[in-house]
Amino acid sequence: MTDVCTQGLDTGFVRLGYAKVAFLGIVQGITELLPISSTAHMRIVPAVLGWQDPGSAFSAAMQLAALAAVISYFWSDVRDVLFGSIAAIARHDFGDRYFRLAISIILATIPIIIAGLALSGVLNACNSPLRGLAVIGWACIAMAILLALAEI
Repeated sequence: MTDVCTQGLDTGFVRLGYAKVAFLGIVQGITELLPISSTAHMRIVPAVLGWQDPGSAFSAAMQLAALAAVISYFWSDVRDVLFGSIAAIARHDFGDRYFRLAISIILATIPIIIAGLALSGVLNACNSPLRGLAVIGWACIAMAILLALAEI
C-alpha cells in the first residue's frame, strides 16, 4: 500500500488490472443499493481473494461511479426535485412537496458531511485502523444487529 501513500494520506490507486477492477465494479454495483456496506466489500473481497487492498481512493472512485449511475437512473426524479424546488422558491411556496423533499435531503446530508470532515484525517490515513478487516467485520455485525432491531 506504500505506493499509494503521499504525505501520510491514501491518495493513489493500486494497479489492479482491468479484470480485477471490473470484478470489483460488479461487486460495488450489486452491494451499493442493498442494506450492506459496499465500502466494506471493497475491502473484504480483495482480502478474501488474496489481492492487495485497493485503498480508500479506489473505494471513493467506485462510490462516485455508483453515485453517477444512481443519478442517471433517477435523473427524471432528480430533475423534478431540483427544478420543482427552484420554482417553489420563486413562488414562495415553501409547502411544495419538491421543496420539502429537497430540504429534507439537504438536512439529512449535513450529519455525514460533518462526520466526514471530522474524520477525514483518520479515514484517509495510510494504513488506517478503520480499514482493518477486524474493524470492518465488527462494524458490519453491529449494523446487522441494528437492522434486525429495526425490524422488531
